[in-house]
Amino acid sequence: MPWRPGTDLRALLELAAPSGCGGCEARGSRWCPACDAVLRATPPRRWWPTPTPPGMPPTWAGPAYQGVVRAAVVAWKESDRVDLTHPLSTVLTAAVSAALLGSPEHRAALAAGRPVPVVPAPSARSSTRARGRAPVRELARTALGPGVVVDALLLGRPVHDQAGLSAAERARNLAGALTVRAPLRTGLRDLPCVVVDDVVTTGSTLAECARALSQAGSGPVVAAVVAATARHPTGPLPPVVGAD
Repeated sequence: MPWRPGTDLRALLELAAPSGCGGCEARGSRWCPACDAVLRATPPRRWWPTPTPPGMPPTWAGPAYQGVVRAAVVAWKESDRVDLTHPLSTVLTAAVSAALLGSPEHRAALAAGRPVPVVPAPSARSSTRARGRAPVRELARTALGPGVVVDALLLGRPVHDQAGLSAAERARNLAGALTVRAPLRTGLRDLPCVVVDDVVTTGSTLAECARALSQAGSGPVVAAVVAATARHPTGPLPPVVGAD
């Protein structure tokens, strides 16, 4: 039997350190059918937190950020389970499609053949260095293709880790923190944009992304995410592992 480098090396790795499902940890599958069914069970829907931060764009989200969905996102983002990029990307693709269909301005731009840039929410530089990759950007490119993804946003100042902060604290932490890369500002002018992220919690990140794009002269902004946390009417939010 001929040697198959990629397949056989993965098989050897499985023998040395068997992997489990990224959602339920069941052995024998890196992403099992049962977890895939849970991930795909909820069609994209409009989502907003309570309270909703000022300036949060219309947002479409997939399933709730809990159970096997939460486990998969954390494993993908924090444990380098890049094999989960594909199943998560299918949910993001559906959410982006729903966001586009829900916005007359975006539909009109597409019908006229105008670009509609997809802009990933940026991670802190320290997070990117620690992970050795930019997960949300990779997810967006897998979901939609590199040609439509524009890595336009970056943090213009240091921010604190969002985990454990209340909604008000998250808003203050991110207020004015994002900016559009100078070489891309002209190209984004008047174009409707779609901001994408993995998880939305309080909406502060999406609101800040929309503010930075609008301030740079973009057209209307909508957002799409893989998953959304449960709403929290009052009080501080619990830590969300894996969410920037």
